[in-house]
Amino acid sequence: MDKASQLLCVSINHRTTPLEVRENIVFPTDAAARFLGDALAQLPLAEAVLISTCNRTELYGVSRSNDDLEAVHGFLDLLRANRGFEAEEKPRNYEVSRAEQAVQHLFRVAAGLESQILGESQILGQVKRAGELARENGVTGKTLYRLWDSAVRVGKRVRTETALGEGALSASYAALELARKIFGTLAGRNVLIIGAGEIAVLTLENLHGIDVGGLTLVNRSREHAERLAEEHGGVVRPYEELEAAIADSDVVISSTASPEYIINYDQMKRIRAKRHRESPILLIDLALPRDFDARVSRLDSVFLKNLDDLQEIVSRNEAQRRRELPRAEAIVANESRAFTEWLEIQTIEPTILKLRERFESVREEELERFRSRFTDEQFSDVQRLTRRLVNRLLHTPSANLRRHQAARDRDVYRVLHEILTEEIPHPKSEQEKPDR
Repeated sequence: MDKASQLLCVSINHRTTPLEVRENIVFPTDAAARFLGDALAQLPLAEAVLISTCNRTELYGVSRSNDDLEAVHGFLDLLRANRGFEAEEKPRNYEVSRAEQAVQHLFRVAAGLESQILGESQILGQVKRAGELARENGVTGKTLYRLWDSAVRVGKRVRTETALGEGALSASYAALELARKIFGTLAGRNVLIIGAGEIAVLTLENLHGIDVGGLTLVNRSREHAERLAEEHGGVVRPYEELEAAIADSDVVISSTASPEYIINYDQMKRIRAKRHRESPILLIDLALPRDFDARVSRLDSVFLKNLDDLQEIVSRNEAQRRRELPRAEAIVANESRAFTEWLEIQTIEPTILKLRERFESVREEELERFRSRFTDEQFSDVQRLTRRLVNRLLHTPSANLRRHQAARDRDVYRVLHEILTEEIPHPKSEQEKPDR
């Protein structure tokens, strides 16, 4: 069995399994480390890495068994024991890939080609951390160590050589992209978040790392706003000060569940009067029903954008990303072939090593028989000469074995291995004896 066929991946992801199931099998860092230890102790695996995010839980392994289904079913059993996950055959809620397919799948994951949001950037960091965790816990070896380095490189190549990750594909991120287009930069700009629901949380996450002038949160429930402010930074103002908070802001992103406008035309007219006449304000309404009266956009220097406006941006960006797919997939395909070729070459390495050991053994044995005929200095010279001779004799066949990747033909590989490495004993009477 060659190394390429030993490599496998078991994937539970957003295509195979609903969110309410996936969320129960997400592993925090400590739990992932323990799970990897259990996997190597209980499954026929020589190496293992676990990727666990909200959209996927995947085990990559190098199997020690001729029947890698033993490792697959063992992994599913461990998930059942640890997280209560029930594997279903019909319809199957997991995927299994092997050899080059497993390599290609990981490279696609790292490149963002398998994500719910095409080209999303977070997954590359998650893949990288999964490899680091496995290395820190000593559960990777030569194959997965190199595979992971290659996957991270592929992810970086796709992001630097294509525009697959450019342009927002979520309303909350599109809102910030729009704000940057209007103001040029958010540096020094005051941002107000109204609401404390899922969209507000996503907006705050997308704001992470952006140098804004100030961040304010307003919500009917002050407790929820304070919790978000503690997690993401910013200050909280009471809902009763909503008009004043808007007047003090340059960008307002609102996503409440109010059944009626939280700001009507007359209110916005008062707010506008409190601001510098030429100071623009951007209102981004992510709520349904809408939070802002559409007529406020008639006021000078007031820009109002709603979900439909942002969807146009998202649609344009998605179309742009899809145009980059062929380039990204070409990178993945080329890198997958290169890694699989490396795996296949590793199959011939034991034969080359065995051959080299046999030559070295014969060289040392024969030299020892004639050891008494040389001075120490002469013997050292002969050692160097014969070692160079063996290296030169083996260089061409070793290089050709790697180049032709004889392991692709199992029968040829087996016969070649036997021809080159199996020793046929000779009668002592026929062995050359040293001259006396």
